Amino acid sequence: MIVSTYPPRRCGLATFSRDLRDALVRVAPDLAVSVCALDADLGLDYPAEVGTVVRGGEPAAYRAAARALAARGTDAVLIEHEFGIFGGPCGEHVLAMTDELSRLHVPYIVTPHTVLSDPPPEQAATLGELCRRAAAVAVLTPSAVRYAVASGVAAPEQLVVTPHGAPTALRTEATSARTGAPLTAALAEAEGRRILSTFGLLGPGKAIENAVRALSTVVGDHPDLRYVVAGATHPEEQRRNGEAYRDSLRELVSGLGLDEHVVFVDDFLSTTDLAVLLGRTDVYLTPYRSREQISSGTLTFAVAAGRPVVSTDYHYACDVLAGGAGELVPVDDPVAFGSALAGLLGDPARLRRARLAAETTGMGLLWPAVARQVAGVVRGVVGASGSFTGGLRRRTTERVAHSPA
Repeated sequence: MIVSTYPPRRCGLATFSRDLRDALVRVAPDLAVSVCALDADLGLDYPAEVGTVVRGGEPAAYRAAARALAARGTDAVLIEHEFGIFGGPCGEHVLAMTDELSRLHVPYIVTPHTVLSDPPPEQAATLGELCRRAAAVAVLTPSAVRYAVASGVAAPEQLVVTPHGAPTALRTEATSARTGAPLTAALAEAEGRRILSTFGLLGPGKAIENAVRALSTVVGDHPDLRYVVAGATHPEEQRRNGEAYRDSLRELVSGLGLDEHVVFVDDFLSTTDLAVLLGRTDVYLTPYRSREQISSGTLTFAVAAGRPVVSTDYHYACDVLAGGAGELVPVDDPVAFGSALAGLLGDPARLRRARLAAETTGMGLLWPAVARQVAGVVRGVVGASGSFTGGLRRRTTERVAHSPA
């Protein structure tokens, strides 16, 4: 059982959880994988694999969900953790679920998608309590192991690295996005030009303004560049501030005279769209502002697609690009960002080496490889059980007909 946000909710964690579930179904037929979706009272219409929904914002709703999972015969629960998706201060309502799971002797695995090097005490306390009784803590990078141990949120013997995955479709030769999609028109207008891209839900933390400022230092020598910024505004940003951030970026682009070099695609991209966009991308950009970022689905997708990258030196980028798949620059330094981008664009051999490194690193980030690792962790937890506490359901011949899809 995977506990997470889930499509049709539009967020990175929901996409991650759907892709993980689909990959587990393909590579681990001995596991019957269902989903407990965190709905936040949105009343979404979920697909068949979602067997349980937590719609309330109170601890009682999480305890009830835990009892429902136990009643379904769940052998282990995989909790995809972000502080913003669970109710209560620092997401502490998830502890009501794990308290109940522990009482019912259902083991659980935690995958924390945010692990800070120096977390606020309240966050460290919540995550530490969540991890304390976990059968395993599956982090996404080696850096996250160090930070989790140093901050005391998990014990070394609990920790295992299972990378962020990416769809195998990103390696295919997709030729066209959805008919009529805004991306289709944007790429048609960029025909014959070199493309830089960034995709993902848009918000100030993405620091796209720094990539735009960096571009202004590069287009004089590379006038054929087109920077595609693709993605809808993040729902929380939209709720709080509407399109103020996107509007500020448009004003910046115009003020710098870059209207012919920057295009915004306001759309939530499908996997096929992303395959097309990344297939056309010469260099992928992640100018993100927070050095503490320990995971990034967009960077994972770009490297999995074999794209060279210029990125700020947040923790996840340092781990993923360590094999030479791109260039790292300091946070909030558009001049350094532009210099790194110019260095790649102006040196075909250097760009080719980065592309080859991305292709090599990316093979290990494709979902089948990652799902096999996750399945191994789950099997270890369930196998150690009999006297255990967390998990997904192990298929047996006599239980298949009663297992959730």
